[in-house]
Amino acid sequence: MPVICGKFLKVFLVASVFITLSFIDVAAAEDKNPCASKNIPIRKNAIKDSVALKEMGIKLWGSTAMGTSGTACGTCHPDGAGLKKEPFPKYIKMPDDIVTMDQMINFCMVNPMKGKPLKWNSQEMTALAGYITVNAKDGATAPVNPCGMKNPCASKNPCGMK
Repeated sequence: MPVICGKFLKVFLVASVFITLSFIDVAAAEDKNPCASKNIPIRKNAIKDSVALKEMGIKLWGSTAMGTSGTACGTCHPDGAGLKKEPFPKYIKMPDDIVTMDQMINFCMVNPMKGKPLKWNSQEMTALAGYITVNAKDGATAPVNPCGMKNPCASKNPCGMK
């Protein structure tokens, strides 16, 4: 009888260990579940009003205050001219590179507009990206070349800067 009890005790202890380990594995898996953890916000001021975001995009598209050249996004792309529906990332001739939408926005901010690049998580970047997405067209017309305009920005003309 003691041999049977000893074997039963060993089986019971081994089974207890496996059962305990399976609970530990489940608990560890729950700790790794990204949906169970608290999310880190993208920005301090979350965007929750899509109408206000659309209005911000329209306003920024026409604003010359985002740079020092006197140009706006709408200077070269009035009503979305030149914005093609082809998804990003894509090759764009102006930077001669394959770029994301955010990279192209910042290329224009720094080069033709002579401004500072926008932060990737800024409301302004989101608003401009939204404007581009909404206003892109199949078979889009060419953007306007401000260098061909009569006195586009006087001495602040980005075309005359080297």
